[in-house]
Amino acid sequence: MKKLKILVADATASVRQFIKYALEDSFPDIDIAMAPNGRNVQQRLEDTRFDLIIYDSDMPFLSGEALLEWLRKHDTLKATPFMMMSVNGDGERLKEAIHLGADAYLVKPLLREHLIAKVKEIISKKDKDSFDRGKNPGLSAAEGISIKFNSTNSRGRLLNAGMGGVLSLFDSKGAVPHILEKVVLSIEQDNKQDIEGIEGVVVRIEVIDTVARAQQIQVAVKFIDEISEETKKGLSDLVASLKH
Repeated sequence: MKKLKILVADATASVRQFIKYALEDSFPDIDIAMAPNGRNVQQRLEDTRFDLIIYDSDMPFLSGEALLEWLRKHDTLKATPFMMMSVNGDGERLKEAIHLGADAYLVKPLLREHLIAKVKEIISKKDKDSFDRGKNPGLSAAEGISIKFNSTNSRGRLLNAGMGGVLSLFDSKGAVPHILEKVVLSIEQDNKQDIEGIEGVVVRIEVIDTVARAQQIQVAVKFIDEISEETKKGLSDLVASLKH
């Protein structure tokens, strides 16, 4: 079996070690190279082919955005999967990373389970020569959703829902809330009464399907206020319908 080669680049030693130990525990045959800054990283990439680059956006000497832009224009390295990390959950920063060609954007502090899941997803897509880039079997829900934050209202598609929160899909060209920003949700249902005015907070934002350059964003929202009995009934029916 071919050894999985990953470059982990972050200015903080504890972050590099956290990622290294997490990946070594989850992948049986892995070779991890690490970099404390962006000095000579481009030359290292020229000399060694990596299956994945995990890179902090604010690296000294070479930012994540600058490296990604260089990588995507490189004749032989442009298809290399790239995962951006940042302490900044700003929606505009996220959209810039997507437009430059990032395969994932993770907000620090990293969650181990989330990191491992994204690495597995990216590697799986890279290794499947027959992968159908026009499909995503996980996106089956037809309900629409709108998310209101500040004076902005973005429309997207509901992916999954529970009694404690929802996962939705949005086009990266539209406005995107920040991590931990408070929002108000409205879910539009076919042939059923809409569920409106649910207050929540954004707990996760991530890129999906950028291998196919679909430029879409998943937004996870956790409900924060007591939900009315009517809303609970609507959510309960919605959750049940999504399971079928």
